[in-house]
Amino acid sequence: MNIKPAEKTIRALLKSGRQFMIPRFQREYSWEKKNSEEFLDDIIKGLSCTNRKIDLSSYFLGTMLFIGNYDEKNDKEIQVVDGQQRIITITILFSAISDIFREKGEDKLSELIFSYIMTNDDDGNPVRIIKSESSYPFFSYYIQDREKNKVSEPSSEEEICIQSTYKLFKNRLEEKNLKAFLLQNCDGFDNSVDFIDILKAIRDQVLNCLFISISTDDSKQAYRIFEILNAKGKKLAAIDLIKNRLFEKLRKTEPADFAKCKWNELKSIINECDVSSVGIGTFYRHFWNSCYKQAGTSQLYERFLSMVKQNEYEAFLDSLVKNAKYYVQIIKPSRDDYDNKKQYYWLVQSFKVLTDYFSIAQVRVVLMAILWAKDEDIISMKEFKKAILFLENFHFAYTAVMSGKANRLDGIYSRTAIKLRKCTTKNQAKSVLETYLYNSLKSLIPTEDQFTEKFVELCYSKKTTPLNMKCKYALLKLNCHYQKQEIFEDDSSIEHIIPESEGKDVNNIGNLIILEGNLNVEADNKKYLEKIPVYKKSNYVWVKEFTSKHSSWTNDMIKDRAKEMAALYYNKFIQDYLR
Repeated sequence: MNIKPAEKTIRALLKSGRQFMIPRFQREYSWEKKNSEEFLDDIIKGLSCTNRKIDLSSYFLGTMLFIGNYDEKNDKEIQVVDGQQRIITITILFSAISDIFREKGEDKLSELIFSYIMTNDDDGNPVRIIKSESSYPFFSYYIQDREKNKVSEPSSEEEICIQSTYKLFKNRLEEKNLKAFLLQNCDGFDNSVDFIDILKAIRDQVLNCLFISISTDDSKQAYRIFEILNAKGKKLAAIDLIKNRLFEKLRKTEPADFAKCKWNELKSIINECDVSSVGIGTFYRHFWNSCYKQAGTSQLYERFLSMVKQNEYEAFLDSLVKNAKYYVQIIKPSRDDYDNKKQYYWLVQSFKVLTDYFSIAQVRVVLMAILWAKDEDIISMKEFKKAILFLENFHFAYTAVMSGKANRLDGIYSRTAIKLRKCTTKNQAKSVLETYLYNSLKSLIPTEDQFTEKFVELCYSKKTTPLNMKCKYALLKLNCHYQKQEIFEDDSSIEHIIPESEGKDVNNIGNLIILEGNLNVEADNKKYLEKIPVYKKSNYVWVKEFTSKHSSWTNDMIKDRAKEMAALYYNKFIQDYLR
């Protein structure tokens, strides 16, 4: 390999006069708080003080990989293949220190440290030392501009991460916080040591950091070295390595960069989920298990290399984007997804239940395949609805009520999804669902006695608890039964028949009913006899039936009613839908 390894300092890197470009395959900036804190702590702990003179120490940053040699004087951009997270973190740290210098009236020091963030070309025009497209223009305005005149609110996960890291550094480097840390962790420091001198020492400690610089002019070699460097220890996630592989092989950038365009589209779609626990990595694992072969996170990259041929990479990216759209429909369902057509209201409700009420993640594996089958017209609308509602009702019984083990479902969902995607006719699809989904899950459905034992423990209170959503769902479904409809009432609320303030068992499902919101307010904390006239105003059949049956209501009746509700629920929704 034509590579040039050398020991370098951060000062030599940032003062090379070159611009460093984050290449198209690189992951976004993603250092978490613990990573940034650990880096800053290590830098500061390397300081010591003798007679108020601050001493530095050596700090090794590992290996960094570049396409192009920044020691050679030419106009070519240097691409950062490995080391992006560290270089950007250092840039954010220097921006924070520059701002602190300025706030303390040390404008010259502020300008000098900023020269490691912005440089000038031969004509004196400002040039960003780090150039990143994924965070542009936020990173440029927030970190690489001393004036910060055009800073806007962060709009992506990466931008939020950049802002959080900057604020973390600013806070940790406040004089009071910094000196407290030094007193506790570093030798020789006391409160008489000048704050500005400490900041200059931190600056110099970072600039003197050593790393092994590996340079090559061959981008293909760089991609291979990148994989080798990330083959051991805590390295890049599988999705980052897969992205690297796709971008390495799909190198055509004219008339358009297909890989980059598709990847950006994928990121944009997944960002629509607006859920902190869902990123491209989570989606990809579910996508792979839905389309190829069940695999754990640690197996994803090797499985990709062995199962996806190079001539399939473009189709693979197309499939990623298509399934990401299904994924968002599942996680963030909206009636707008279906042009507000009433025949799809049940579907939006069901997806919302699985995501928001039950917090089920692995079911997305099979739901993506079912949505795909519907789009490909290899599953009828009747079978489509049957499958979705089966999953909804199954997860209430198995997951919400019985707290069944989630890992028992992974293989079932992956196997069903993969088999379904191989179908070419509606009869084949129907057979797959029957054999691999329905029959497999039916063996996990609880008996009525098992179900009743757990159902009667459901509770709902003003205090937010995991039980609340499960209980709310059960009440809404029972109300739908009485109303002879499948869509939850928009104006409904949960009413405690005996007020929540009055003692034992009042939060139990046996003491709860669905009531219109305005009537719930009117009923307030009244005694049951005083509530009856309010209940009689309700348009809900269940409420009318309850008042006609109960001229009085006491705590002793709650558990018996909970058992009656469990029996009704089991026979109506478990037996009818799942058996």
